[in-house]
Amino acid sequence: MVYADIIVGYPVEGSFSYRVPPEMGVVPGQRVRVNFAGRTVTGFVVATGENAPAGVPPDRIKEVTGLIDEEPIFDARFVNLARFVAESYLCSVGEVMALALPSGSSASSRFRNPFGPPALREVSLNEEQERVHRDIAAAVGDGGRLHLLFGVTGSGKTEVYIREALDAMAEGKSVIYLVPEISLSSQIYERLHHVFGEELVLYHSRITAQQRLFNWGRFYRGEARIAVGTRSAVFMQAPRLGLIVVDEEHDGSYKEHSTPRYNARRIAAYRSRVEDLTVIMGSATPSVESLHAAKGGVMRLHRLTGRHGGAELPEIHIVPMESARKPDLLSPLLKIESRKAMERGEQVIYLLNRRGFAPVVICDDCGEVITCPDCSISLNFHQGDHLICHYCGYRTRIPERCRACDSEALTKLGVGTQRVEEVVRKNFSAARIFRLDQDSSRKKKTVYDLIDRMKSGEVDILLGTQMVAKGFDFHRVTVVGILLADIGMSLPDFRATERVYALLTQVSGRCGRGEKKGRVIVQTLNPDNPLFGYLKNHDYEGFYEYEISMRRALQYPPFARIARLLVRGKSEERVKEASESLTEKLKDTVRGLKLPVQVLGPSPAPLERIAANYRYHVILKSGQVEALRRAITESRDAVSARDVYLEVDMDPYDML
Repeated sequence: MVYADIIVGYPVEGSFSYRVPPEMGVVPGQRVRVNFAGRTVTGFVVATGENAPAGVPPDRIKEVTGLIDEEPIFDARFVNLARFVAESYLCSVGEVMALALPSGSSASSRFRNPFGPPALREVSLNEEQERVHRDIAAAVGDGGRLHLLFGVTGSGKTEVYIREALDAMAEGKSVIYLVPEISLSSQIYERLHHVFGEELVLYHSRITAQQRLFNWGRFYRGEARIAVGTRSAVFMQAPRLGLIVVDEEHDGSYKEHSTPRYNARRIAAYRSRVEDLTVIMGSATPSVESLHAAKGGVMRLHRLTGRHGGAELPEIHIVPMESARKPDLLSPLLKIESRKAMERGEQVIYLLNRRGFAPVVICDDCGEVITCPDCSISLNFHQGDHLICHYCGYRTRIPERCRACDSEALTKLGVGTQRVEEVVRKNFSAARIFRLDQDSSRKKKTVYDLIDRMKSGEVDILLGTQMVAKGFDFHRVTVVGILLADIGMSLPDFRATERVYALLTQVSGRCGRGEKKGRVIVQTLNPDNPLFGYLKNHDYEGFYEYEISMRRALQYPPFARIARLLVRGKSEERVKEASESLTEKLKDTVRGLKLPVQVLGPSPAPLERIAANYRYHVILKSGQVEALRRAITESRDAVSARDVYLEVDMDPYDML
């Protein structure tokens, strides 16, 4: 009789023993179907053997009910990686494996490449890129495996990544190329497709589960040796993995927001140590933590200071705006520059970091804002006279009267991409406008359509949310307008300013990438904010020094590690009680074990209610990550009631 040790994707520790039917050939690395707690679930086989578990009668051991994979799709390296992630982010190994492995039950190769057959192209580097390439090679030969490529927008970081990938593949190794957004993966895929051809696979959530399984299998077997994907691609396995590229490494999309709440950057760094591979992280606006690590010698720092092809950095103008209520939204300077650009046959990008038509509906008489009944945030107005909550999905029509004072004076305040599109069409009636945001990009071919139409000159104005800022390389764009640069700066989050600076720099970098110099018009309600001075002068180093001094004074990362424990439930009273019990247990644990951990809270989360769940959080800070983990593991059983839930987030990216 053969027995299998199987891990299931639930928050339970350890593996479970199952009998393998004689007719079923089960080996480690396969997924199977088993009965667990009365349900048929997917199990992950980590070991097999002929010895029954001690002390358990064979007839009481459940049988494997089905085989999903005909051959293994993971090995012991993957199991060890899952154990590291589980230990680091305080979850079960099964939860990691369930998230990291493809979920498809049968592989499908039905992926239509929208770019046609590859026109294989060579990659040429300029002198500065060649220097970085040589420095990375020398550092790797010297044992340096972690690298940060700090290059201005348009400096040709992608060309360096491609050259490093070609070198790794020439040695018979495989490459993972991470990008933060699915929209960006489409354009990167096209560029890499013309270099690597059939060696390239795509891995993200917009392709089907069956396609992901097919691509995972090709990469695992070494049939394809370069994979482009979003954060979960960091778990992909290959016979000999040699390089992981983390493009736009500053981006918050590399942080998972459900269990396990991992950060792909940290996973890549861990794999570089245990699998002896090279990791290159790159950005024009490196995260404060990464640049601090590089300056401290933890990573090798490489710089690209000039734009590829001799292009110049754009000229940035800071334009004060009197009010966000201004009906036109576009400053005179932005309208003039946009019109000139389009008359020359050039293209324009407008950034508004919001979705919706007009973000809120407010009562002019009493100031009441219409909010979601299940979340503590305002509802967004969309075309069609309906209001939407972008957290829980609640929808309703605009009321005729204010619920608080019964007034009919309801006003749509603020702007969203649909509202901006209306304003732009009124100002530029003949312009061909393309809107790219979360709403419009849900259509499968939206991004591919955008790339084709921008390159062929069929779009005059690209309007969108932060999606337009991420990595697009359109050489006809010479004007960028940032409509409300202040959005996001006042959020109760220590990373808020860093995120805004990175977004503004990244979208500014979308223009002037060709032969003509670009101009960026930054519209703001607060032009005296120091951030805009650094932005205007392209002075990220100055911004970094400004930001790092505040982080040092307040002991925020990178000078301490943070954990966020969020308690949620339907009853505010029960949630508050549970968060207070948790805090008391944490403080007792810290005192009793003499752990160097600071306990802050409990307090209502900034977004106090989402999807009818009240939310309170406790923040832990420490210079020692093991002390944080010990405090949490010894205390989290204080939240054990069935109607209250605890979420543990190590190194949270946001605190909302």
